[in-house]
Parts: sequence; C-alpha cells; structure tokens
Amino acid sequence: MITKEYNDYLCFITQHDHASISFDIFMYFHEDVVGNLKNNENLKYAIRNHDVGWIEYDKVPKISENREVYTFQNMKQSLQEELWLRSISSAINPYSQLLISEHFKKLHENSKSRKDDDEFINKASELIENVFKGTKIPDTTNNKFVIELRFLQICDLLSLILCRERDIESSLIPKIFSYKNEVVDLKFEKVADSTYKFAPGILKAKRNFIEIPYKMLESKLILRPKQLKEEYKSNQTRFRKIELIS
Repeated sequence: MITKEYNDYLCFITQHDHASISFDIFMYFHEDVVGNLKNNENLKYAIRNHDVGWIEYDKVPKISENREVYTFQNMKQSLQEELWLRSISSAINPYSQLLISEHFKKLHENSKSRKDDDEFINKASELIENVFKGTKIPDTTNNKFVIELRFLQICDLLSLILCRERDIESSLIPKIFSYKNEVVDLKFEKVADSTYKFAPGILKAKRNFIEIPYKMLESKLILRPKQLKEEYKSNQTRFRKIELIS
C-alpha cells in the first residue's frame, strides 16, 4: 500500500495500481528512447505486473500497534520479501519472472538494513532456477537485459513519485540507457501541482495524462482500525489526474 496525506484525509493506492501506472509511463516514452522495446511483451508484462504479489495483501489497509498505516516502506522486511517472492512466482512467463526477480534483488542490495542478509537473494535465485529447470537462464549481465531492467526500475521509481505527488530534485533521478545504449537524462521534475516535466523528446506527446486510482478516508479512522477497514471496502475508487509534459 502507498499512502498520501491530503489535509485531514489519507489517500490509499494499492501496489498493483502503482505498477499499472509504471506501465502507463513506459508506454508514453518516445520511440527514440525505447525503440522496439515497445513491442517486448515480456518487459511490458514485467513492468505492469511487478507487484502482482501484493493484490491479496492490499485488499484492506493494515494498521500497526502505534496507529500507523503499514506501507511498503515501514512494513516488516520479512513480509515485504515474502510479497516480492509472491510477485516473482505469480508472473506468467519465465523471462518476466527473471526481470521482476532482478528488480527486487537490486532493491534488496541497495537496502542498508539488509546489508548482511542474503536469505531473500538465495530464495529468489532458487525460485528462478526452478522456473528455468532444464533450460538455460538468460544472462542478466547481457546489455539487452540490463537496458530492459533499467526501464523497469525507472518506471517503478517515477510511478512512486507520481502516486505520492512528491517534489523531486531532477539530479536524483537516475539516467537511463536508450534501446541504442545511449545515455538519456530524463530531467524529471515537478513544475506545478499535479504536473511533472520531462526533458524535450522523452515523451511521444508534449502533453500526457495519467489517472491514479485511490481511496480516500479520514485520517482519524487510523485510531479505529476495524472501522477504517470496513469503510475502505465500501469506499468508492476515485481518480486523480496527473499531467506529464515534455
């Protein structure tokens, strides 16, 4: 679950909806950036479904004993890793599973709190070995795979920023490699409420719109977890429009 505060309310966005937004972003990229990757169904599936393992968990918000909403950022690491593994195993084709697995491995490796814990890495590797049993596992250091993985990573990051409508320093957004293996600086930044800008030529169109699905509940309901869950179930999904310009 991803949350965003809005006055006296909390907005809830599911991980799977966030992944769908990641896919929308990818499809908005200009052909000069993604080239024939637009036709790579394995990559597109991986981007769209990299958090599919969260669907059941995100049916209702979870509240801690300290009356905080559990999000992907503050939940127990062991549970997060279990949902990562579920996402890998739930993908419907091996190559997409490999991309999703390497994506979560990178997140694991970049986590300071997981520095000396290889349990998830080992479980993910074992899962992939079983998936490819009898066939050769594609080389994850291959230039083509590295470029595909980078698009999954950057779309995931950009979607998280959009879902929470955060300000962001453009310099903090990693550069990516185009399908031609050329370095691309996205120069991504927030320029107004619900409006983000990319460098010229990054997107196919100058103006693009993304609709973010969310549910909104009063923040005070956190003090009454049972009521919060019931109201979440009955609450209608809303949509917030975000503009992307280039």
